[in-house]
Amino acid sequence: MRRILLVRHGQSEMNLIQAKIVGGQSNSSPLTPLGEWQADALGRHLARLLHPHPAPALVASSTAVRASDTARRLLAAAGLPAVEVEESEALLELDQGEWEGAARAECYTAAALAAIQADPWHFAAPGGESQADVERRATAHVLEGVMPRLRPGGPPGVVVAHGLTIKCFLRGVLGSAPANSWKIRLDNTAVVEVGWVDSGPAAGWHLLRVNDAAHLLAEGVELS
Repeated sequence: MRRILLVRHGQSEMNLIQAKIVGGQSNSSPLTPLGEWQADALGRHLARLLHPHPAPALVASSTAVRASDTARRLLAAAGLPAVEVEESEALLELDQGEWEGAARAECYTAAALAAIQADPWHFAAPGGESQADVERRATAHVLEGVMPRLRPGGPPGVVVAHGLTIKCFLRGVLGSAPANSWKIRLDNTAVVEVGWVDSGPAAGWHLLRVNDAAHLLAEGVELS
C-alpha cells in the first residue's frame, strides 16, 4: 500500500473571523500563535505517523502562507528541517471569487443557499470555483505529482492543505455524495490518512484515518 498523510494547516488569522467573513483562499493569512503551536505539536508526534520510516517520501503544501508555514514548522519540530516543502497552487483552498473578504450574511442569502442546496458540487460564487473544480485540481496533483513517487510499503507522502480541499479530495476517494463534504470534521493540523493498493481484490483507495488530532490531545493543545 502507498500511503498519504493529508494535513489541514494550523489555525490562521482568517479562521478567527470566518464565522462572519467569507475566507476563501486568503493566501496571505498567517498562522496564529495557537496555529504555530499546533504545527509544532504535530511535528513532535510525526514519528508515530511515519513508523517505521524515519522521514516522509515527500512533503507538499499549497502556496498559501498558513499551509507552507505549517509544513515547515512541523518538519523543524520533527528534526527534519532539510526536507524540502514542494508548494503547489493545485492544493489551495476553494476560491470564493468576489465573495472573499465579504460578510457572510451578505453573500449567503436565501437564494444563494437554495442554489447551494440544489447542486452543492457545482455551485460557485461569482468569479470563484465549485467544489468539483477543487476536487479535480487536487486529485490531479495527488495522482500526478505525489503517487508516482511513493512505493508500496515505503514511507508516506505528507500533503499540507486546507479543510475543504481535503474534503473534496475525500469525496472522490469515497465516491460519496457531494453534501457529505460538509459532514466531515477536520480540526486544524488534524491528519487524514489514505492508502492506495495497486492490484487485487482490494485495489484502489482506502481510508485509514480521519481527523486524527492525537498530537494535540497528548500535549493539551487546543483544538480549532
